[in-house]
Amino acid sequence: MPKGTKILLVDDDKMLIELYKERLELAGYQVEISRDGEEGLAKVHQIKPDLVLLDIMMPKVNGYEALASIKSDPATKDIPVIILSALMRDINKTKAIESGADDYIIKSEAMPADVIKKIENVLQKYHKVTPEEPVKPAAPEIPSEPPKTTPEPSPAAAKPAPPPEPPKTEPPVQEVQFESFGATPGANLGQPPAAGGQNLSGSANPAVANSPAAEAKPSPLVIFFLILICILILASDLFFYLKYITSR
Repeated sequence: MPKGTKILLVDDDKMLIELYKERLELAGYQVEISRDGEEGLAKVHQIKPDLVLLDIMMPKVNGYEALASIKSDPATKDIPVIILSALMRDINKTKAIESGADDYIIKSEAMPADVIKKIENVLQKYHKVTPEEPVKPAAPEIPSEPPKTTPEPSPAAAKPAPPPEPPKTEPPVQEVQFESFGATPGANLGQPPAAGGQNLSGSANPAVANSPAAEAKPSPLVIFFLILICILILASDLFFYLKYITSR
């Protein structure tokens, strides 16, 4: 509640006035005191309190007279007044309310906490400022976590260059040398012997010319197997060559 709510306590009972002053100040109010009605009226005009807590039976000016003076003055008529009296008769309460009092409290029937509650109710009715509540300590601020930064990835290490490819070399084609069956190395293959038993070079070799091996020709089956062997060799070379190419 905001500070600065002023209460004027007017009573000739010294003990009671000190008690209520202490309790009201603990509740957060600013309290001024007067010990008779005349002094109370002077302070009403002087400090313009937010509320007057007024006794009835006082010397010089009693509570009824002080109440009538407050409510008849345009400068003070809007100040709320609560009667705090030892008089218990209903006629006293009715007279106080008719004179302009906002509430009537019997001293013997109310505790200080009850009086403070009635003061708060009347102030709310008049939209007056109410006493300030004790300030609660603020909760400690929790430091906010710094924003998390994702470390930038370091540049990847350079990959080693692949080893140079070996030069392409085609496997050598195996040459198949074969000789005519029954013929001597170096002899002319597939040519008939010269007439008179002479070979192509002109030298006479009657033993070779007249021999059965010189006259024999390879059979088709032999030629077929030779061709098949050549094909298999070429196919094998081609297979290994393709395997080498695809494995790179």
